[in-house]
Parts: sequence; C-alpha cells; structure tokens
Amino acid sequence: MHDPLDAELKARAVRVGLMIDDPDIQAAFAEMEADIVAEWKACHDERERQMLWLAIRGLEKLQTWMRSAASYDLTAIRRMK
Repeated sequence: MHDPLDAELKARAVRVGLMIDDPDIQAAFAEMEADIVAEWKACHDERERQMLWLAIRGLEKLQTWMRSAASYDLTAIRRMK
C-alpha cells in the first residue's frame, strides 16, 4: 500500500538534500554563525550574550533538522512535527 506521508517525506528529503549541498546555502550558514559568534565575543551585556547563544543553538537545530530530513530519517522528522 502506498503511504502518501512516506512519498511526501521522500520528496522533501530530495529537496532538502539539494539545499544542504548548495554551496551558497553552506556559505550562508557559515557566515551567519561567524557573525553571531563575533557579536557574542564583542558583547558585554549578559542578556544580549544569552540571546546570541540562543541564536547559535537555533541555527544548529535548523541544520540538524535539515540533515535529518535529507537523510530521510522518518523518526526524527515525525518527532519534530
């Protein structure tokens, strides 16, 4: 039997995989992380430093989600819904 969710997730895996492999996307993630880290290092306000750290964690979570989606990790994808 054909599972529409399964087909949708396979199609998503292909699309996200293409994005992850795109050099421009890779460069964007690297530049964003470098910018946030530079701001964090220069910042002296504890609250702002916390927000910048949370931004880094958010970026890492996005990259983890994208790798899971691209690898067709159904368990991880379903858990994130």
